[in-house]
Amino acid sequence: MFKSIFKGISSNKKRTTKDPIHNFVYDACSKIENRSALKQKVHEASICVVDLETTGLDMVNDVIINIGAVKLKKGKITKIFEAYTKPPIPIPPLSTEFHGMVDSMFVDKPVIGEVLPEFLQFVGDSVIVGHHISFDIHMLHRHLKEIYDVGMMNATWLDTMFLYQLAHEDQLHQPLDYLLEQYCVQCDQRHTALGDVVATAKVFIKIMEELPTSYKTIGDLFRAQNKIRHKEQ
Repeated sequence: MFKSIFKGISSNKKRTTKDPIHNFVYDACSKIENRSALKQKVHEASICVVDLETTGLDMVNDVIINIGAVKLKKGKITKIFEAYTKPPIPIPPLSTEFHGMVDSMFVDKPVIGEVLPEFLQFVGDSVIVGHHISFDIHMLHRHLKEIYDVGMMNATWLDTMFLYQLAHEDQLHQPLDYLLEQYCVQCDQRHTALGDVVATAKVFIKIMEELPTSYKTIGDLFRAQNKIRHKEQ
């Protein structure tokens, strides 16, 4: 499963382990947390839109069961990633009502520790985008810390919730369903990670077309959305 990943592992004297998977995860998280992406021009940056489905919304005790991601380049989807992971806890009935996933669907699926390296390889050095993406970042970070003792809390990310506010200054932040309706984006398989992430990617493309041209770099957008975020905390 990880043969292709091994090829991308570089030497790093700061590492203290000889485990190649751990080393790869260390390198991958370092790449994701590298703030050089902030200097990239908005319409030239490589974008990775991410969405998770989980057993619930508790960021301490709930776990990831479904990861979806798509790569965008110059406003077009170029690559797709999807994975289901076997949870170590039962899926609560209330969560099943929300996304329709039940325990029997995950019997033969890999555990999250097997999936995370492949997901990180897919993300590469792209800028992470999502709707209410801070939840997804926190969940990914927690799993990475628990399994590999490496995190990604300092990742550069953009949130369509805040970007929409930048494009529509008089608007409060809105749920994804509102944006889907506003931009006439159809979401196939709503509340599956891949269905939601493809729809979010289409919304992101629409928002980028509306943003003022004064936002020239990823850093411009990152700082502007953080001002909104901090005001609402």
